[in-house]
Amino acid sequence: MIYRLAISFTGPVPVLLLLLNSIALAQFNHPRGIVSYEQLTHIRARLSEEPYRSMLATLERTGEDHLVVSRQETEYEPYTVSDRLATWAYLYLLTENPKWAEHAGRAAERILDDTVFFTNPLAKGLTRARLLQKLAFAYDFCYAAWPETRRKVVNDALFSVMYSVHSTMGYAANYSIESNWMGVRYGSVLLTSHVWDWSDTIRYKRSPALPIRWDATKRLQDHIQANIYSSGWNAESMSYHIYGWTFVGPALLALQNNLSSFSLDDFAPNALETLHALMTSTVAIELNQKKGMTPDLSDDDPMFSTGGVLAMGLSLYPPEQRPALKWMHDYLIDPTEYDGPDGQLAYSLLYYPDSVQSENPAESDWLSFYGEEPGAVVWRNRFQDENDIVAAYHAKASRVRGHQGPDTNTIRLLGLGVPWIIGAGRTGFTAGQSNFFPDTTETAERDDRGLGKLLEYQIYSDDKGGYAMGSGSAMGTQDHRRLFYVSYDASFEASGVFVVKDTSANGQRWRINTPEFNQIETQDDGFRLIAPTGASLKVTVLTDELPLKTDTGKLRYGGKTAQHNLGIIYQEKSYENSRYIDVYCDQAITVVMTLQPSGQPHPEVSEQNGKIRIGEKYLDLPNQSALLGSSKTE
Repeated sequence: MIYRLAISFTGPVPVLLLLLNSIALAQFNHPRGIVSYEQLTHIRARLSEEPYRSMLATLERTGEDHLVVSRQETEYEPYTVSDRLATWAYLYLLTENPKWAEHAGRAAERILDDTVFFTNPLAKGLTRARLLQKLAFAYDFCYAAWPETRRKVVNDALFSVMYSVHSTMGYAANYSIESNWMGVRYGSVLLTSHVWDWSDTIRYKRSPALPIRWDATKRLQDHIQANIYSSGWNAESMSYHIYGWTFVGPALLALQNNLSSFSLDDFAPNALETLHALMTSTVAIELNQKKGMTPDLSDDDPMFSTGGVLAMGLSLYPPEQRPALKWMHDYLIDPTEYDGPDGQLAYSLLYYPDSVQSENPAESDWLSFYGEEPGAVVWRNRFQDENDIVAAYHAKASRVRGHQGPDTNTIRLLGLGVPWIIGAGRTGFTAGQSNFFPDTTETAERDDRGLGKLLEYQIYSDDKGGYAMGSGSAMGTQDHRRLFYVSYDASFEASGVFVVKDTSANGQRWRINTPEFNQIETQDDGFRLIAPTGASLKVTVLTDELPLKTDTGKLRYGGKTAQHNLGIIYQEKSYENSRYIDVYCDQAITVVMTLQPSGQPHPEVSEQNGKIRIGEKYLDLPNQSALLGSSKTE
């Protein structure tokens, strides 16, 4: 909002423009990006109540920790400084304590001096977009406390870098519209276009930000359409979805706050089920001061890395989803615990709804998820605590030009507080995958990019499991067909029962990878994985050729990837390696796995007259005629 003053001035025109610019800039209303000034009255009024009081205290501890460390540093690191800038800006927004605005101002000045990344159009675009977004936050949140000279310098920089990021994401960017790079790019630009202030009304009758805002809005919409399948499954992966939406989400919130007609179901209808997919797949396993682990599909890690995206959903997503999302927020986010250096807990302070009654996501039919386009199916036993169980199958029936890892026709398993069956992490190396391999000597190094096909799947109506059948391979295994059966039926006397039945023309090594902290106890007919918690996964191979021929060893999680490869974070430690277990076979194999908590014995598993017996009960596998068709995918 601009207040125009009638004044007379006889000096040089540039001086007049400067004066008009200063007067106008001082009169803009802020904040108006991810939160509006009108919303702040309610947000600030509830800070003395729980859980907001604990959240704010946690965020203030993060801000104070940043102060301590910043006083000792001599070198500039863009991510670290942008984390501090965001945290201090959030704190001023919430508390109006001028010290936070001043610290944010000093951090902003360091970013303004950055010619290596911030003002260099050939530098890595992900870093530049992050700096742009955090600076836009700080300008929007701290506007009332900053002196006019600082406002002017920051506002000018926002305009310049906004146009630059919109034009290029640097020399080595991924420019495919499907890639999360484009969500980062257009999300940061769109947000900035809404908080940048236009004051030169003499030269420009309309805001110079309008063309870039129109284009970024359309490009962001195109990105979401390409990056997310119609089911809500992210085409790159779950963790990359979280990363991308730390930029996409704030941009959508800015649209929501500035366009009365905006709604997510109109702007990006395919995104409506993204949190359903993510929440069904996420178990509150303890990481490092955070909770949340997901199946590590594609070339990705298993860490649910930020609660900010979940908290944004409490504002963006349809009202009927918010009771389940609020329950998941309480399940994953402890308001008294550290939630990351960039102050992501601020989103909870802004959007956590005091008027919504939380509801277990099982009541919203979130115990399962399926996406036919990617060929992904997820079965969950319950929503309760860190001992929940999630089993996932991924045919990888389609592929985008982004993160594409070799996880065709594969499975993942989390449960009882432990990741059991994992992938390779942030790498294209196939050795870290849990799958069926074609030879008995050397594992192929790279993904051959083979796709799969979801032939059939079922979600049992009693929420006790289901199955999937698929075909295809990224391992070089010919005519690989797989049945994955999941049961949470307590009558089997196990927390979970999982059956894998593989056939092929040349498969000779059946492999699963598990984190190195799980120990292996070999048996004649299989092996048992024993977690640090004492929980165990018993793997039984149904064959007459006993004892089995097996092999095991360690692999670096993430292969040779160094950047952003955190390893496997679990129980406040980071583990560098996964442990593979190979079972040798000839073209076909049937494996039965039972999962039990510490101290509980596993039921006996056997095959009698072609039927699988678990404990005292026979298991009825589905008709497998779908597996008899061609497994070739074009």
